[in-house]
Amino acid sequence: MIRLLYPALRAGAFLTRLPAVPAAFAGPPVPLGRDAPAFPVVGLLVAAPSALLLYGVLQTGLSPLAASALAVLLLVALTGALHEDGLGDTADGLFGHADRSRALAIMKDSRVGTYGALALVGALLLRIALLADIAAGSALAAALALPAAGAASRGAMALLWAALPSADPGGLADRVGRPSPRAGRLAVLIGILLALVSTLPVFGTGAVLLPPFLAAVAWLLLSGVLRRRLGGQTGDTLGACQQVTELAWLLGLALLTA
Repeated sequence: MIRLLYPALRAGAFLTRLPAVPAAFAGPPVPLGRDAPAFPVVGLLVAAPSALLLYGVLQTGLSPLAASALAVLLLVALTGALHEDGLGDTADGLFGHADRSRALAIMKDSRVGTYGALALVGALLLRIALLADIAAGSALAAALALPAAGAASRGAMALLWAALPSADPGGLADRVGRPSPRAGRLAVLIGILLALVSTLPVFGTGAVLLPPFLAAVAWLLLSGVLRRRLGGQTGDTLGACQQVTELAWLLGLALLTA
């Protein structure tokens, strides 16, 4: 039975700062892309401690804004800012009007530029603000929103990885084994199902329509830009996809509580 958890344990070792479980890596190496359907499970589980922190802190009477900031910062720490790093690098590469080769070179640079800094600050502030809006109406709704958005956005990330060719052959996302189209579709389906199961009891039937719609629009816009500017995806753009679709999902949930 424990072997059924191995894909999530392997994916979690890559996507988070949580300790690796050696038993999950026993035997022949497994390409990370094959474990892509487990990405949403990792997204849900890594957000659980932040959800519990958010709910607990709100019970003390601390403001929704402060509680949301603490929860988001804990989540960033648990993931090692992996996806935030990708968002910053992608923003630096895409918003400088550089050609494809120059954009890819910029994205590989470890230094953070103006566009990257603005994207990181903007994304963090928006995530905190949206979560605080939800928390102002219901502590339970906010606590459930975090893992739901985490699961759905990691499914969207896996789908992007499978749907677009590598724009950087030999890069990290290429070396670890791109998922098959079937694995990408399965990942996004699992992500949506986990998100809906988490939020339907509190947000009602609106959770079936608005958050998935906004996340799909964000995904399509980002994938279109990546095809046009880079000719595909890289590891950094996968992180950017996770961040953008998570924000879109949270926006949908926040609108439902407005």
